[in-house]
Amino acid sequence: MKDRNKKTTSQEQAAPAAARKGARRALAVLLACLIAAACVLVGWLAALYTRDARLRKLEWLIQTLGDEYYREADLDALYEELYDMVVPDEFSAYYSAEEYAQKAAESEGAGTGIGVTVAAAEEGLRIHAVTENSPACLAGLKEGMYLLGWESGGGVQTGELASFVQFVGAQSGAFVLYADFSPDALPSAENAFLLEKRTFRAAYCLYRDAEASFGFRGEEETSLTETGGGLAGLGADTAYIALKRFNGNCAEEFEACLALMRSRGKKHLILDLRGNGGGYLSDLQRIAAHLLRNAEGARPVVARAKFRSGAETVYRAAGNDFSAYFSAESRIYVLADENSASASECLIGALVDYGTLGYDHIFLRRDGETDVCRTYGKGVMQSAFEYSDGSAFRLTVAEIVWPQGKSIHGRGVTPEDGAVAVTAPAYAGEQDLFLEEVLARLG
Repeated sequence: MKDRNKKTTSQEQAAPAAARKGARRALAVLLACLIAAACVLVGWLAALYTRDARLRKLEWLIQTLGDEYYREADLDALYEELYDMVVPDEFSAYYSAEEYAQKAAESEGAGTGIGVTVAAAEEGLRIHAVTENSPACLAGLKEGMYLLGWESGGGVQTGELASFVQFVGAQSGAFVLYADFSPDALPSAENAFLLEKRTFRAAYCLYRDAEASFGFRGEEETSLTETGGGLAGLGADTAYIALKRFNGNCAEEFEACLALMRSRGKKHLILDLRGNGGGYLSDLQRIAAHLLRNAEGARPVVARAKFRSGAETVYRAAGNDFSAYFSAESRIYVLADENSASASECLIGALVDYGTLGYDHIFLRRDGETDVCRTYGKGVMQSAFEYSDGSAFRLTVAEIVWPQGKSIHGRGVTPEDGAVAVTAPAYAGEQDLFLEEVLARLG
């Protein structure tokens, strides 16, 4: 009995001790939570009051608008406008998640829609560009054609550019575009082009010589395919390569065109960069590797990026094999216009700095009405900064200069440098008068 009574007494004494211990634990947890909350509050207040006062005011304005405006405010639309307003120059841009995903797909050569760019002109809508291997290209539409009308079974429609864009966007099956090189032509069976929106593999190079023309064709993968006859007026020992963009598979395509040039026994090259607004420096590095006549070393410098901090990034060619395609006697000429920009101008700079060509081998389009005669003059580089929701801010981050340090930003390549001016219309039309004039001068 004694032992039992002592045990009972010990249990009775232990119960208050356990309760006190539990209370102390609960108090410690509560204090930890209060300290954590205080730290969060202090951190929040510090973050709030160390942010730019203008940003705090903007947040207050938007909050007041959302809470107090007499109608429900469309804050999503407001924010979209604000995002666009942050863009500091014409080369930077804000992309929504959907837009940025589309840009990323395009950078890999994935095309969607019909592959045609239409612009408003004095005489009406005009086809500004046709993507190689797109539905528009395969249907036979050409740059410079006037868009006469469109229909999908309910009669021919006409209108402004916005009407055309809305029409194409609404199509889910086959439809017809009417286009002709004459703005006065009427829609008819002779100028009807049947199209259907789809995904396609965009191509960026085409090859021509005096005997035949080749383009890249195919569904998942593309290959050089003969597409027509030779280029009239082109010398028997000369190849013509048009490079439309530094994008997608352009580097592989350019290499395939050079290999075809070599196999067909051509030793001179006309490189057409008209309308090429640039693209990726990685493509420039690969393409330039084949064109640097007097460059030394395995990977010559093709461009330099200069940042605000004073730092410099050097971009080198992916190789150096000029002699694999050209001889010491080979001549290379470049065609350019006011839309040749960025990577196109970098490539021209590398060709000039390494002696591949002189300025007198660069032919520039001169506008007969405005007398403008130069390349675009874009000597800056953009980088894309991605946000967690998939959107992105493409921002100008550096100035780009030629291998020897020359900057053409805001100026471009001009006749004052020694380039040759050729007066010609902006669009090639049924006849490419610019190219015909160059070929005539080259004899």
